[in-house]
Amino acid sequence: MKHDHIVRRIAIFAVGLMVISLSIGFITKASLGTPPISSIPYSLSLIFPSLTLGNFTIMYSLLLVFLQLVLLGKEADKINLGLQVIISFIFGYFIDFGLMVLGDFSPDIYWERIACVLIGCFGLAFGVYLQIVADFTMVPGDGFAYALSVKIKRKPYRVVRVCSDVTMIVIAAVIGFVAIGTTGGVREGTVISALLVGTIAGIYFSRLKALTRILVPFDQDGDVVKEGSSDGATAGNR
Repeated sequence: MKHDHIVRRIAIFAVGLMVISLSIGFITKASLGTPPISSIPYSLSLIFPSLTLGNFTIMYSLLLVFLQLVLLGKEADKINLGLQVIISFIFGYFIDFGLMVLGDFSPDIYWERIACVLIGCFGLAFGVYLQIVADFTMVPGDGFAYALSVKIKRKPYRVVRVCSDVTMIVIAAVIGFVAIGTTGGVREGTVISALLVGTIAGIYFSRLKALTRILVPFDQDGDVVKEGSSDGATAGNR
C-alpha cells in the first residue's frame, strides 16, 4: 500500500465501519433479528443483559482473530491481525454508540420494522462498499472467513463466507433456544440481511464507479490504485 494513500484509506475504512455499526443498530432496533455478523453477540447479550451488544461484539471479534491465528499459523499476517484487534474494540464501541444514538427508537407496526431492516441493509451494504474500496484491512468476521478459504484451498472465498455466515446463524439460534427458549438474534431480519447485503453491495460497486474514483487514490498514470479486492469481490453478507 502506498504510504501517501494510507491516511485516506484509513479514513474511508473508519467511515465504513461507523456506517456498518449504525446500520446494525438500526436493524437490531427493528426487533426482527440482527445481521449474521452480530447474531451470536446479540444472542449472548439477551442471556447476559449486564453486558452490551458492543461488549459481546468485542469479545466475539477477538475470538475470531485468535481463530485466524490458529488456522493460519506461521502464514498469519501478524500486522493485519494486530489491526483487527484494534478494530474489534472500535467496532464494539461504534455499535453501542449507534444504539445509544437511536435511543428509544422502536417501530411497533410490522411493516415499519421490515422497512427498518431494509433501510439498514442498504446502509450495511454501503459500509461494506466503503471498507472494500478503502482496502485497508478486514473486520474480524471477514478475516476469519478469508483464513478458512486459505486453509480450504478448493473453495472460493464467497462459498466459505456463506458457509461461515450460516454457521454463525445456526450457533446463535441454538444458543438462544437452549438458554432462553427463543432463537435469540435470529429472525426474519437476519435472513433478509443475509440475502440482500452482498447483492446490494455489488450494485453499489457497479453503479457508484464515479464515487469510487473519487474515494480511491490515483497513481501517477491516472489509473485507480487497486490493491486486493477493490472490485467488490469480497463483499459478503454481514
